[in-house]
Amino acid sequence: MLTTPQVELIQNSFTAAVTARDDLVMDFYQTLFLKAPSVRGMFKEDISDQSEKLAAILQLAVQKLSDLEALVGPLHALGAQHVEYGAEPGHYTAVAETLVECLARAVGPDWTEDHAAAWNDALTFIAQTMLDGADMAAPRQ
Repeated sequence: MLTTPQVELIQNSFTAAVTARDDLVMDFYQTLFLKAPSVRGMFKEDISDQSEKLAAILQLAVQKLSDLEALVGPLHALGAQHVEYGAEPGHYTAVAETLVECLARAVGPDWTEDHAAAWNDALTFIAQTMLDGADMAAPRQ
């Protein structure tokens, strides 16, 4: 469970990041493909649509962090969908690390270790919930 101060840090830093970088999601994908080139093949060449989807789910997650139960259903569905894309548990770690790196870069000098910790806690919940959804769709061996 996230604390109220963590939720506020995440929401404020997300607002600051998207205000500072209207290309935050594109930066995320460019960085992800550099850090984890093996995932590039899971995406279409033109990632515009995917970028919009990621921006939308991030916005939803950030808005609903005070009520994590409201995110469980959508995240289970998203995790099940990612099974079809070939997502593996290790990919979730690469995504979380890359997202935190891009957020920190976008927020700039106002970014703190508290921001990083709050985002890591939230992304751990998100990843585990998506993996639970993936397991329900296709149990891991």
